Amino acid sequence: MRERQNPFRYGEPVPPEELLNRDEEAGQLLSRAFSGNNSRLVAPRRYGKTSLLARVAQEARAQKGWTAVYVDFFGVLTLDDITQRIERAYVNELQGRLASWFTGVRRLLRPTLQVGGGPVPAGVKISVDPQAEPPLVERLALPARLYEKHDTRTLVIFDEFQDILVAKERADAVIRAEIQHHEDAASYVFAGSHVGMMRELFSDRRRAFYGQAGPVELPPLRADDVADYVAARFEATDRRIGVALAPLLDTAGGHPQRTMLLANVLWDLTSEGEEATEEVWLAAYDRVMRDVRDELRGVWSALAPSQRRVLAAVAEGSEGIYAAGRRHGGSRGGAPVRATQVLVDRGEIAEDASTATGMRVVDPLLAAWVNEGRPGV
Repeated sequence: MRERQNPFRYGEPVPPEELLNRDEEAGQLLSRAFSGNNSRLVAPRRYGKTSLLARVAQEARAQKGWTAVYVDFFGVLTLDDITQRIERAYVNELQGRLASWFTGVRRLLRPTLQVGGGPVPAGVKISVDPQAEPPLVERLALPARLYEKHDTRTLVIFDEFQDILVAKERADAVIRAEIQHHEDAASYVFAGSHVGMMRELFSDRRRAFYGQAGPVELPPLRADDVADYVAARFEATDRRIGVALAPLLDTAGGHPQRTMLLANVLWDLTSEGEEATEEVWLAAYDRVMRDVRDELRGVWSALAPSQRRVLAAVAEGSEGIYAAGRRHGGSRGGAPVRATQVLVDRGEIAEDASTATGMRVVDPLLAAWVNEGRPGV
C-alpha cells in the first residue's frame, strides 16, 4: 500500500490552492487593484505573505485576464540589482505571445549584466555604474509598453520592497517617478516584512511613496479556521487529532508557519488509524522546540539587553512592560520605549490589546522558549 504523504508543509510558501483562509485579504488586494489603486502589505516573515501574493496574482490572471509579475527584492544592494530582478521576473512570468514580444523588447533595453549570462544576450557589455538609473527606468516602464502594445493591464507585485532603501537612499523616488504614470496600465502591491522600513517608505512625508498605497493587514489565523483545516487533513489521511488540537491551537497562536510546523510533527508521530494523545502532543512539542532552539537563540542573541527585557515582559504577559522590565533587571526612563519600538519595527512583537502589555510576541515558539527559561543559552 502506498505510504501517505504528510499533508502539512511548513518550509516554503504553500501553493495558492492550499492557502488557509485569506479570502478577506485577497479580496481587498484584488478590489483595490481592479479599481486602479495600489496596496501595501506588511507582515512578518513566514506569515503567509508570499502565498497570499501568489494567490492574488493567480486570481488577477483568471478574473480579469491581467498579466501578473512578481518581483522579490530581498537582499538587493544596488539599482543594478533591482533592475535585474525586474527583468528576470518578466522572463519568468510572461507566456505565449507576450513572452515572444518581450524576447524582442529585451534586445532594445540597456544592458545590466556581465557577458555570457543573465537576462541579456552574451556579448553585451555591462553597465559600469551600479547606481545608473536609465536601465532601471526602462524596466519599470514595461507595464506601460505592454498596455500600449497589447492592451493588457499588469498587476506588479514588489515583495520585500523595503530592501530598496539599501540600494540607494532615494531609490523609491526613482521608482515612483516612473510608475506614477501607469494609472491605466498597471496596479501595484508593495509588500514587506520589516515594519519600520515599510513605515518609513509609506508614512514619512519626506518619502516619495507617502500616502501612495492603501494598507492591508495580515492578522493571525482564526482558531476556528485552523481547527477545521488541521482536523480535516488528519482525517483525510486516516488519523484523528483528538485532544491534541486544543494545545496545538494555543501554542501556535494563529501563526501560519508555526501552525504547520507543529501539525507536521504531530502528524508524523500519530500512527495511521490512530488518534493523537496528550503524550503524542507533548512528544511533538518537545521535538519542535529542539529543532528550532538554535534559531530562537539566534534571535535572542541579536537583541540588546533592553530589547531582551521588553521581549521577556511581552512573552510573560502578566503585567505592563515597565513593571515586568524592571523585574527583569531594567530601569526607568526611555530605554523600554526605544526597545519596544525596535522590536515592533523588526516584527518581533506586535500590538495586541487583549494582553497586559498591549503587545504579543509574533513568534509563539519564541515566546514559549523565553518563558521556559531560554534553554540552551
